[in-house]
Amino acid sequence: MPLITGSGGVITPPPPFVQSSGPVPLGLTYVDPDGQAWALADYTSGNVALNFAGIGGPLPAFTTLGLSTGGAIPQQYIAAIRTIVMQVIIWDDDQTAFLGRLDAWAKALWCQRSGSPSPGMFIVSRPDGSSRQIEAYCTVGANQPDDDGTKSGRLWSTFTLTFQATDPFWSDADPIVIEFAAVPSGAGVPPMPPVILAPATVLGDTTVTNSGDSDAYPLWTIFGPGTPTLSNTTTGRQFGLANAIGSGDWIQIDTRPTQQSVVDQDGANQWADLVESNPRDLWQLIPGDNALDMALAGSGTGSKIVMSYTRRWLRS
Repeated sequence: MPLITGSGGVITPPPPFVQSSGPVPLGLTYVDPDGQAWALADYTSGNVALNFAGIGGPLPAFTTLGLSTGGAIPQQYIAAIRTIVMQVIIWDDDQTAFLGRLDAWAKALWCQRSGSPSPGMFIVSRPDGSSRQIEAYCTVGANQPDDDGTKSGRLWSTFTLTFQATDPFWSDADPIVIEFAAVPSGAGVPPMPPVILAPATVLGDTTVTNSGDSDAYPLWTIFGPGTPTLSNTTTGRQFGLANAIGSGDWIQIDTRPTQQSVVDQDGANQWADLVESNPRDLWQLIPGDNALDMALAGSGTGSKIVMSYTRRWLRS
C-alpha cells in the first residue's frame, strides 16, 4: 500500500455518477465467503466497481479430431472456465476507518474458510427486479501492488481483481419449486400402486419446461411412504431407490454434478440405496420441455415429491 502521496497531496476519489434519465444501470453486489454483502454499484458505499468484465456469454471450448483427408470432425463444444475481472475503488473519509475497510476487504477476497476453498458470489440485479448470480474465487489482485504513485494510500486505493468461476453459467438467485402429489382417484376403485404423481398445480401435466439457457440439475425431496422411481422420458434417463421410504420420513437427492448426494431426514448417507445404471442417470432438465414420470410404489397419506431447480444462463 502506498505510504507517500504524490506532489498534489491527498487525492480524493471521483465524484458520484448521477443517472439523469433513460435506462438504469445494473446493480452489482459481491457476497464474501462469510455471507457479508458488498454493494459495488452504490457510490455511498465506500467500495465501487469501476469496471466489471466477464458478465457476457462464456468462451467456448471447441475440440475436433483432424482427418487425414483434411478438415476435422467436431468432438466437443462446451463452456470454458469463466474469468471475471473487476477494478474496484475503496475509500473512507476517516483514515482509521479506511484502513479497517481494507482489512475487511482482504478477508472478503480470501476464498478459504476452515481450511477449505470457499467461494464468494457476484449478484447482478436487473431493472425488472430479477437477479442472477455466480460463485467465484479471487485468484489475482488482492495483494494490492504498489504500482501507481498517484494513489493516496491514506484515504482511498484501487484494486484490479481477477476471479475464476467454477460454473461458467450464471444462475437465478431464487429456485423454481414444483410439488408433485398423487392424482385424486375420485369415485370408484382407487388406483393400484405405483401411483403416478403429477404437479398439483397443473392437474396432471407432467411436462416441466426449463426456460434457461443450459441444463438445470434438480434437488429432490421425496416424502414417504413409498419407493420412488424418477424418469425423464425426454432424455431416456431414470433413477430410483431400492428400499421404501417410511411414513413420516424423507430422502433428499441432489443431482448437481459437483454435489451429488443422497441423505435422509437425519442427515445419514443413503447413497448405497440409489438405483442407477451410470452416474448420468441422476438426470438434468435440458433446456425446453422435459416429459417427467414420477412413481411411488406403495404410496399413501403424506406421499409427495418436491423438485427444486435453478435456471442457468449464458450471461448475467
